[in-house]
Amino acid sequence: MDRYDLSGRRAALIMCGGGRPGSEYDVERIKELCKQNKFPESSYSVECKTKKDVTDALKSFRNNLSEDVSCLAMFIMAHGGLGHIEVNDEEILDLEDIYKMFNNSQCPALREKPKLFVVQACRGVKERPKDLYTDGGRSSGAVSKKLLPTESDSMEVYAVPPGKLAIRHPDRGCPLFEEMHKVFTKDSVATRDVYELFTEVNQRLGQRKDGRKDGYEHDFKPTSRVIKRNLQPVDPDDSSDDIGHSLHIVNNLTKMLYL
Repeated sequence: MDRYDLSGRRAALIMCGGGRPGSEYDVERIKELCKQNKFPESSYSVECKTKKDVTDALKSFRNNLSEDVSCLAMFIMAHGGLGHIEVNDEEILDLEDIYKMFNNSQCPALREKPKLFVVQACRGVKERPKDLYTDGGRSSGAVSKKLLPTESDSMEVYAVPPGKLAIRHPDRGCPLFEEMHKVFTKDSVATRDVYELFTEVNQRLGQRKDGRKDGYEHDFKPTSRVIKRNLQPVDPDDSSDDIGHSLHIVNNLTKMLYL
């Protein structure tokens, strides 16, 4: 399989929701990881007051991407549920809507270029409507002279599988970014494909036994939206079996991705 050409400028975005003690450690790890792997060190700050604020900020970031960009790495950290993140107590933002902003149709600068989305958020534990839904349902269609599908050359990495809680320690941050920092800052990174790197991250996560008894919190925040939709919120004292210890990777890359 061919490999992506990353000789051009690399773009990185860090989106971190508030009210999550310990996330500052994750941000620092991601910045160091980005710096070592030739991504810009600066983060793009998104103030999560309203859904419109977040959407406008993401569109502004996207619209400032030039044709010389060679790839995108986006790190999303927030309270969330299955298929969405929490913006505030009343509003949610579907992850699919974020991904669409950077697809071949809406972001020509990233056509045929790899896009990596890493999501640290809970994914719907005990928050199930009558009709279950998943993170799938991706559309496709001709959007360019090369007849590229709308969604291509992307990889989504979720901290936990559907239906599981993502955890975070207020004094250390998230297991995902702890293990990513160890793996993605090795000297051997440049010789290993990104999927292989995340496979090692996944193995490391599977060996950990972190839980609430160890001082970890989860990224699920029951809100009035839960009540309005007649959903069953999480019981924070009865969630040990719902904690996720493995990644969920959706891989739509068409070439090998070496950083």
